[in-house]
Amino acid sequence: MDTQQGEGRPERAVAGFWRRLGALVVDLMLLGIVGFVLGALFFDTFARMGFYARLIGFAIALAYFGILNSRLGGGQTLGKRWLGVRVVDAHGQLLTLPRALLRYAVLGIPFFANGMPLNPDVATSSPLGYLLALIVFGGMFAIVYLYIFNRRTRQSLHDLAVGSYVERFDRAAQPVPFPVVWRGHLVALAVIAVIALSAPVVASRFAKSQALAGILPLYRTLSTQPHVMTAQVQRGWMSVNGHTTHSLQAALRLDAPLTDDDAMARRIAQQMAKGDPDIAKEDVVVVTLVYGYDMGIASGWKRHGYSFKPGELL
Repeated sequence: MDTQQGEGRPERAVAGFWRRLGALVVDLMLLGIVGFVLGALFFDTFARMGFYARLIGFAIALAYFGILNSRLGGGQTLGKRWLGVRVVDAHGQLLTLPRALLRYAVLGIPFFANGMPLNPDVATSSPLGYLLALIVFGGMFAIVYLYIFNRRTRQSLHDLAVGSYVERFDRAAQPVPFPVVWRGHLVALAVIAVIALSAPVVASRFAKSQALAGILPLYRTLSTQPHVMTAQVQRGWMSVNGHTTHSLQAALRLDAPLTDDDAMARRIAQQMAKGDPDIAKEDVVVVTLVYGYDMGIASGWKRHGYSFKPGELL
């Protein structure tokens, strides 16, 4: 819970949850429009870039939030301007450009780095895997936690990192200090960091479980196929009218517009059937060919799914 400090002491008007959320939604919609236009113009270019197209989206978002939230933009993005809030430091001064850029980097990197293609062995047993777990999972949970529960100062992780506040700008400036964050939230952040760092250990044990028997070898095989940038393999089931269908599924992200290539889909399905030691337990093999881009601020996809009976493939 948040505790009050200095009963009766006046404090500056910190922007509330809904104003901040509303401003963020407006800004994300504007960035989404920019991303959609760029995606329409450079669809194939971004599609072939794979995950690295997110670097373009991150650069656009960094420039937008960094410049406008600094003194160059008056501490206000278009969303903040519309909702009557602005970003300042603890003394009520607008942020310098480097400080505003760092503020957004702390906010944006966990979300843009989420989904980075990484070999399972690297993700679960290397320092890079632990670092990514801390940044992505720890960062995302910490940001959301503080947004929701830090009601006193309304500072999220990126605000605490640079000492910034988002204040109500539709009120007269007050020569009084901002409130101070409750120390219990800092303890919560430490707990979140420990949990995030344990994620690779849990993932490593899960990868060795019977539930993933045959999945990791299939993943490695499909990931090395021509035109395949990333692969996802999983087992699934669906129950309709009491009848349960078990399936082995693969979604392949391609670097070329080959989603309608029936021969490629069948070849992939045959490799899945031959490489799965439990194929006899499956009723259908599903292959989804995917071609498109994800810039983080916008995405566009072309998909085609194929279904095969295991008996047709062996």
